[in-house]
Amino acid sequence: MKRFFALLFVIVFAASALFFLPVGAAVAEEDTYLLIDRDNVSLYKNTMKMEELFSLPRTFYVKILEANYAENYHRVEYNGVEGLLKTSAVSGKTVTGVQDPYYTSKNVSAHVGSHLYKRPSFKDSEDTGINAYGLSLTYLGKIGGEKGSFGTSTWFAVLYAENVYYIHSAMTENLDLLEATFAPVHPNSIAASAEADEGGEESKASDKEKVSSGSVLRVLLIVGMFVPIVIILVVLFRPRKKRSRSKDREEEEDDD
Repeated sequence: MKRFFALLFVIVFAASALFFLPVGAAVAEEDTYLLIDRDNVSLYKNTMKMEELFSLPRTFYVKILEANYAENYHRVEYNGVEGLLKTSAVSGKTVTGVQDPYYTSKNVSAHVGSHLYKRPSFKDSEDTGINAYGLSLTYLGKIGGEKGSFGTSTWFAVLYAENVYYIHSAMTENLDLLEATFAPVHPNSIAASAEADEGGEESKASDKEKVSSGSVLRVLLIVGMFVPIVIILVVLFRPRKKRSRSKDREEEEDDD
């Protein structure tokens, strides 16, 4: 009976270990990014209207949250802002392990008395009442809106308190962002397409090596777990040695 319960314990332990051992336990999952490889690529609100939030800077990246989330759209994230990206707006080139994928090197400095808006419009309903002067406003991208009394219709989308707001470009000290020569370039950007393709192949090879090493480590973990189990089973079910007849006779004489 003791052997039966010991065997039952070993079986339950082995089954539990296999059940809770994740398939990719040894391989850390990496975020996958899409390269913004052209101009005028927009990020949209994840709503029925799918309003444009802002245009994404070329050569930077968006993190894929759910590929093909809706028809012709991916659900992505850019610098903490979630939205939708048209699948046809980019080439679809994906990479992993990107360092500093977003453009965060520019803060927008607002003029005294300027406000943040919910949309690129001067309507009272769009005015948040938030005084923009002196705030740390992270530049996200550009968007067209109401021109007002200014000479341009370009607004800046900014990140403040983890929300997207808008401020007219003329109400800031960052008119350099309007210049055609202004084009932030990600360090990973490479001029020669041949070098870019080569880098993509190296990335794929690296991913395959990681998956392969993870599979080997998983096998080693399973083997290391079952070796002591086999030893326990051998000890439990090792045949007992038969006692010699002479020893049995001696025991019978002692009983008499």
